[in-house]
Amino acid sequence: MTPAQVHDMWNDGDRVAALRRYEILDSAADADFSDFIQIASDICQTPIAAINLIDGHRHWTLSGVGHGDRELSLNHSICAQAILQSDLMVIPDLSADIRFHDNPLVEAGPKLRFYASAQLETPGGFRIGTVCVLDHVPRADGLSSRQRFTLQALARQIMTQLELRRAAMDLTRGNAARDRLQASLNEKDVLLKEVHHRVKNNLQLISSLLNLQASRIADPSVASLFADSRNRVRSMAMVHEDLYRAGNFAEVAMQAHLEGLCAQLDRAYGLARVDIVAESDDVTLDLNRAVSCGLIVNELVSNALKHGFPTERNGQITVHFGGRNNGTCSLTVADNGIGLPLHIDIACAKSLGLQLVRDLVEQLDGVLSVDRSEGTWFEVTFGDHRPSGSPK
Repeated sequence: MTPAQVHDMWNDGDRVAALRRYEILDSAADADFSDFIQIASDICQTPIAAINLIDGHRHWTLSGVGHGDRELSLNHSICAQAILQSDLMVIPDLSADIRFHDNPLVEAGPKLRFYASAQLETPGGFRIGTVCVLDHVPRADGLSSRQRFTLQALARQIMTQLELRRAAMDLTRGNAARDRLQASLNEKDVLLKEVHHRVKNNLQLISSLLNLQASRIADPSVASLFADSRNRVRSMAMVHEDLYRAGNFAEVAMQAHLEGLCAQLDRAYGLARVDIVAESDDVTLDLNRAVSCGLIVNELVSNALKHGFPTERNGQITVHFGGRNNGTCSLTVADNGIGLPLHIDIACAKSLGLQLVRDLVEQLDGVLSVDRSEGTWFEVTFGDHRPSGSPK
């Protein structure tokens, strides 16, 4: 292998990246790795043993016994040459090897003579370093078969330890990221709770102002318009109150919401001879669809209370919300009152309430059906999905 090819291998981007993924370079001594090199020294009966990693520009010792400098240039590193071959490297006498006889570590300093190493190879096949043993005296016999096997086994175990260490760091980072995300979500929940609380309070303030204004108006028809607006605002406020109380800022439980809304309308109109019954399957809706359904119920129940039970007529209004097997949702408002006059065309009705119902059904991407055979029966069906244009 030419010097240029050697440097290309040392500086191979994929190999260096594979090493750096372990985030071990320049780390503090680790007792787990110290145990490995102590075993290598004992089994191979050498005064020096080390785990050396070969970066793109240096040799760095992760752990060593009887060892000197932790960092060397690649040109002076014996292990940097060792990773160029794929097998166990054993050199009985470094001073007699043409590659290393003039190495400063051989000529001077520790005067190394015997060297043996096993590759540290990643699961991806990149050789990132060695576990090596050295002695100050030559060894003509090199290593025994048992020592060779042990050195290679230690190399595999060191790589396993590196993989476990990296997995533990990934897990720690994942847990830290999860904790940061949870803290962010908790902060978001607090903020959303405050937003719903403020929106509810603002809507209740508007409702109170409308109520106050209605009480000062002598004309009953105008006062009724204010009362209708107040009830609509209350309906919207109730959704935010339900979300605030439940602590679930994404979904509204329709059973509790419809019960509360119908009870509120019952109190507002005070029509004791008409019972209002709210029923729902165990279904939840997102904020936008819950507001739309609540306003539809407000309009249809209000119309029934105002027009469906004249004089002393008794009766019942039933509100039901549920899911169907085909994946659609169904909202029905039915009463056994005098019924909707035949001359009123729902599709072209001019009253603000029915116009609002039509617009809300359109927002839901739904279909409105009406049956006047016995009292009045309204049904709104819509898909169990968010309507187009609604926020996620």
